[in-house]
Amino acid sequence: MEFKTLDLDALAGLLPLFRAQGFRMSDYTAGFRHMWRHYIRQSYAMEAGCLCIRACISGEPKFSYPLSPDGDGAAEEAALTALEAWCVAHEEPLRLISIPAERLAQVTQRYGRSLNLTNPRTWRDYLYRAEDFVTYAGKRFSGQRNHVSKFRRAYPEATFRPMTEADLPAAEAFLETYAERQYAKNSFIANEELSGTKDMLRVFGRLGQIGGMLWHEEKPIALTFGEISGDTLVIHVEKALVGYDGVYPTVAQEFARHVTSGHPEVAFINREDDAGDCGLRKSKLQYNPIRILDKYTVIPHRVIDELTQPPIIDSPRLRLRAVTDKEVHDFGRLARDVHRNRFWGWDWRTAWKEEGDPRDAWFLENTRRDFAAHHEISLGLFAEEGFVGEGVFHNFTYSNTVEIGIRLLPEAEKKGYASEAVRAMADYALCYWGLEKATAKCFRDNLSSKAMLERGGLRQSGEDKTFFYFARTAKN
Repeated sequence: MEFKTLDLDALAGLLPLFRAQGFRMSDYTAGFRHMWRHYIRQSYAMEAGCLCIRACISGEPKFSYPLSPDGDGAAEEAALTALEAWCVAHEEPLRLISIPAERLAQVTQRYGRSLNLTNPRTWRDYLYRAEDFVTYAGKRFSGQRNHVSKFRRAYPEATFRPMTEADLPAAEAFLETYAERQYAKNSFIANEELSGTKDMLRVFGRLGQIGGMLWHEEKPIALTFGEISGDTLVIHVEKALVGYDGVYPTVAQEFARHVTSGHPEVAFINREDDAGDCGLRKSKLQYNPIRILDKYTVIPHRVIDELTQPPIIDSPRLRLRAVTDKEVHDFGRLARDVHRNRFWGWDWRTAWKEEGDPRDAWFLENTRRDFAAHHEISLGLFAEEGFVGEGVFHNFTYSNTVEIGIRLLPEAEKKGYASEAVRAMADYALCYWGLEKATAKCFRDNLSSKAMLERGGLRQSGEDKTFFYFARTAKN
């Protein structure tokens, strides 16, 4: 999986996918992604035919739920698996956002061991029946009908015109007037929204936007635009000048009539979220939404994400625990042994950037930093004679598996300590932590390690040109 910048060219290329989305959410539209690109700093990757978006919001990376243009649940699951692996490989927490209600059950089942679940009211979209805006029929819309009638009586010559490229200069001039007369919200979100609106006009046609303006005395007094996704018109912008009573329900109705007359497939209108603005929330509710679209955030927890200190594991002859400062020199002797650790998979010389050799404490500090960052757990192996080696839990996955690694001091070999430690660590992972699988690997030419893993209760599960792979489940 490779993430690339979600720039204008990429968005234009993704238009067919956005237009096919069936979640009816604004998050999966080109306009939304372009308008808020400076705020959410996004990149994208395609996996199993699904669009995966990585957004960095206030310095915190988050991933939108994978979007399959066909609503293929199996493809979405495959994309999630790839996302999980990417996060583990890049030592980045998996945070899933914009999860539609239709997918919540699958996601919570997938990460049900432990997770945080939120559904902020602020960012939920308002979904309406398109026909309701076309007609404003019934008692529920009497207020809107009255406002439109009042506007038509006051401004009978006002007309709605679909927006073309030729109208863009007038639309830009309207935004300047709008900002001068009534833009007083002085908030970051409001500033971003206005800036995004201006920017959208510059790429209006390229991103498949449709819109219109309400004109009075040959000047625009209202502007609206959006895009069609599946059976839904997603409205990104609706702005009008103050002093024209009834202008908002009028331009909303005229736009709905224009779109549905040319696109009979449009059955719903998404008017996006209220951004926590109480006045805007009241207004959106007065148009009688048929549904408030939930956007769930799920943050799965791996075992290592929840630990505050390394575990203590006992076996018949060993105790596995965190190495203390008292054992720093023994640990340093093991860690710096280049010859013995050539099969360990990590050469400290690539990480050491200073002159000379590192202090023994540097190796121990590295393990503590790795634990604090939720990367891996290093445990010292202690027998009667004291420190004899190290056991490591690493590669914690979101599918509840963990990989085990063992290395010993030279004088501790051929005593069965390594296989005993592997068995104890696998028991702990499977029984105490409740993980699904404990895994390990060794280089193909490290036959002694291969035999040790087998004695430790792991079974060979595969191989490639470099490694033999092993695994153990609770069943075996």
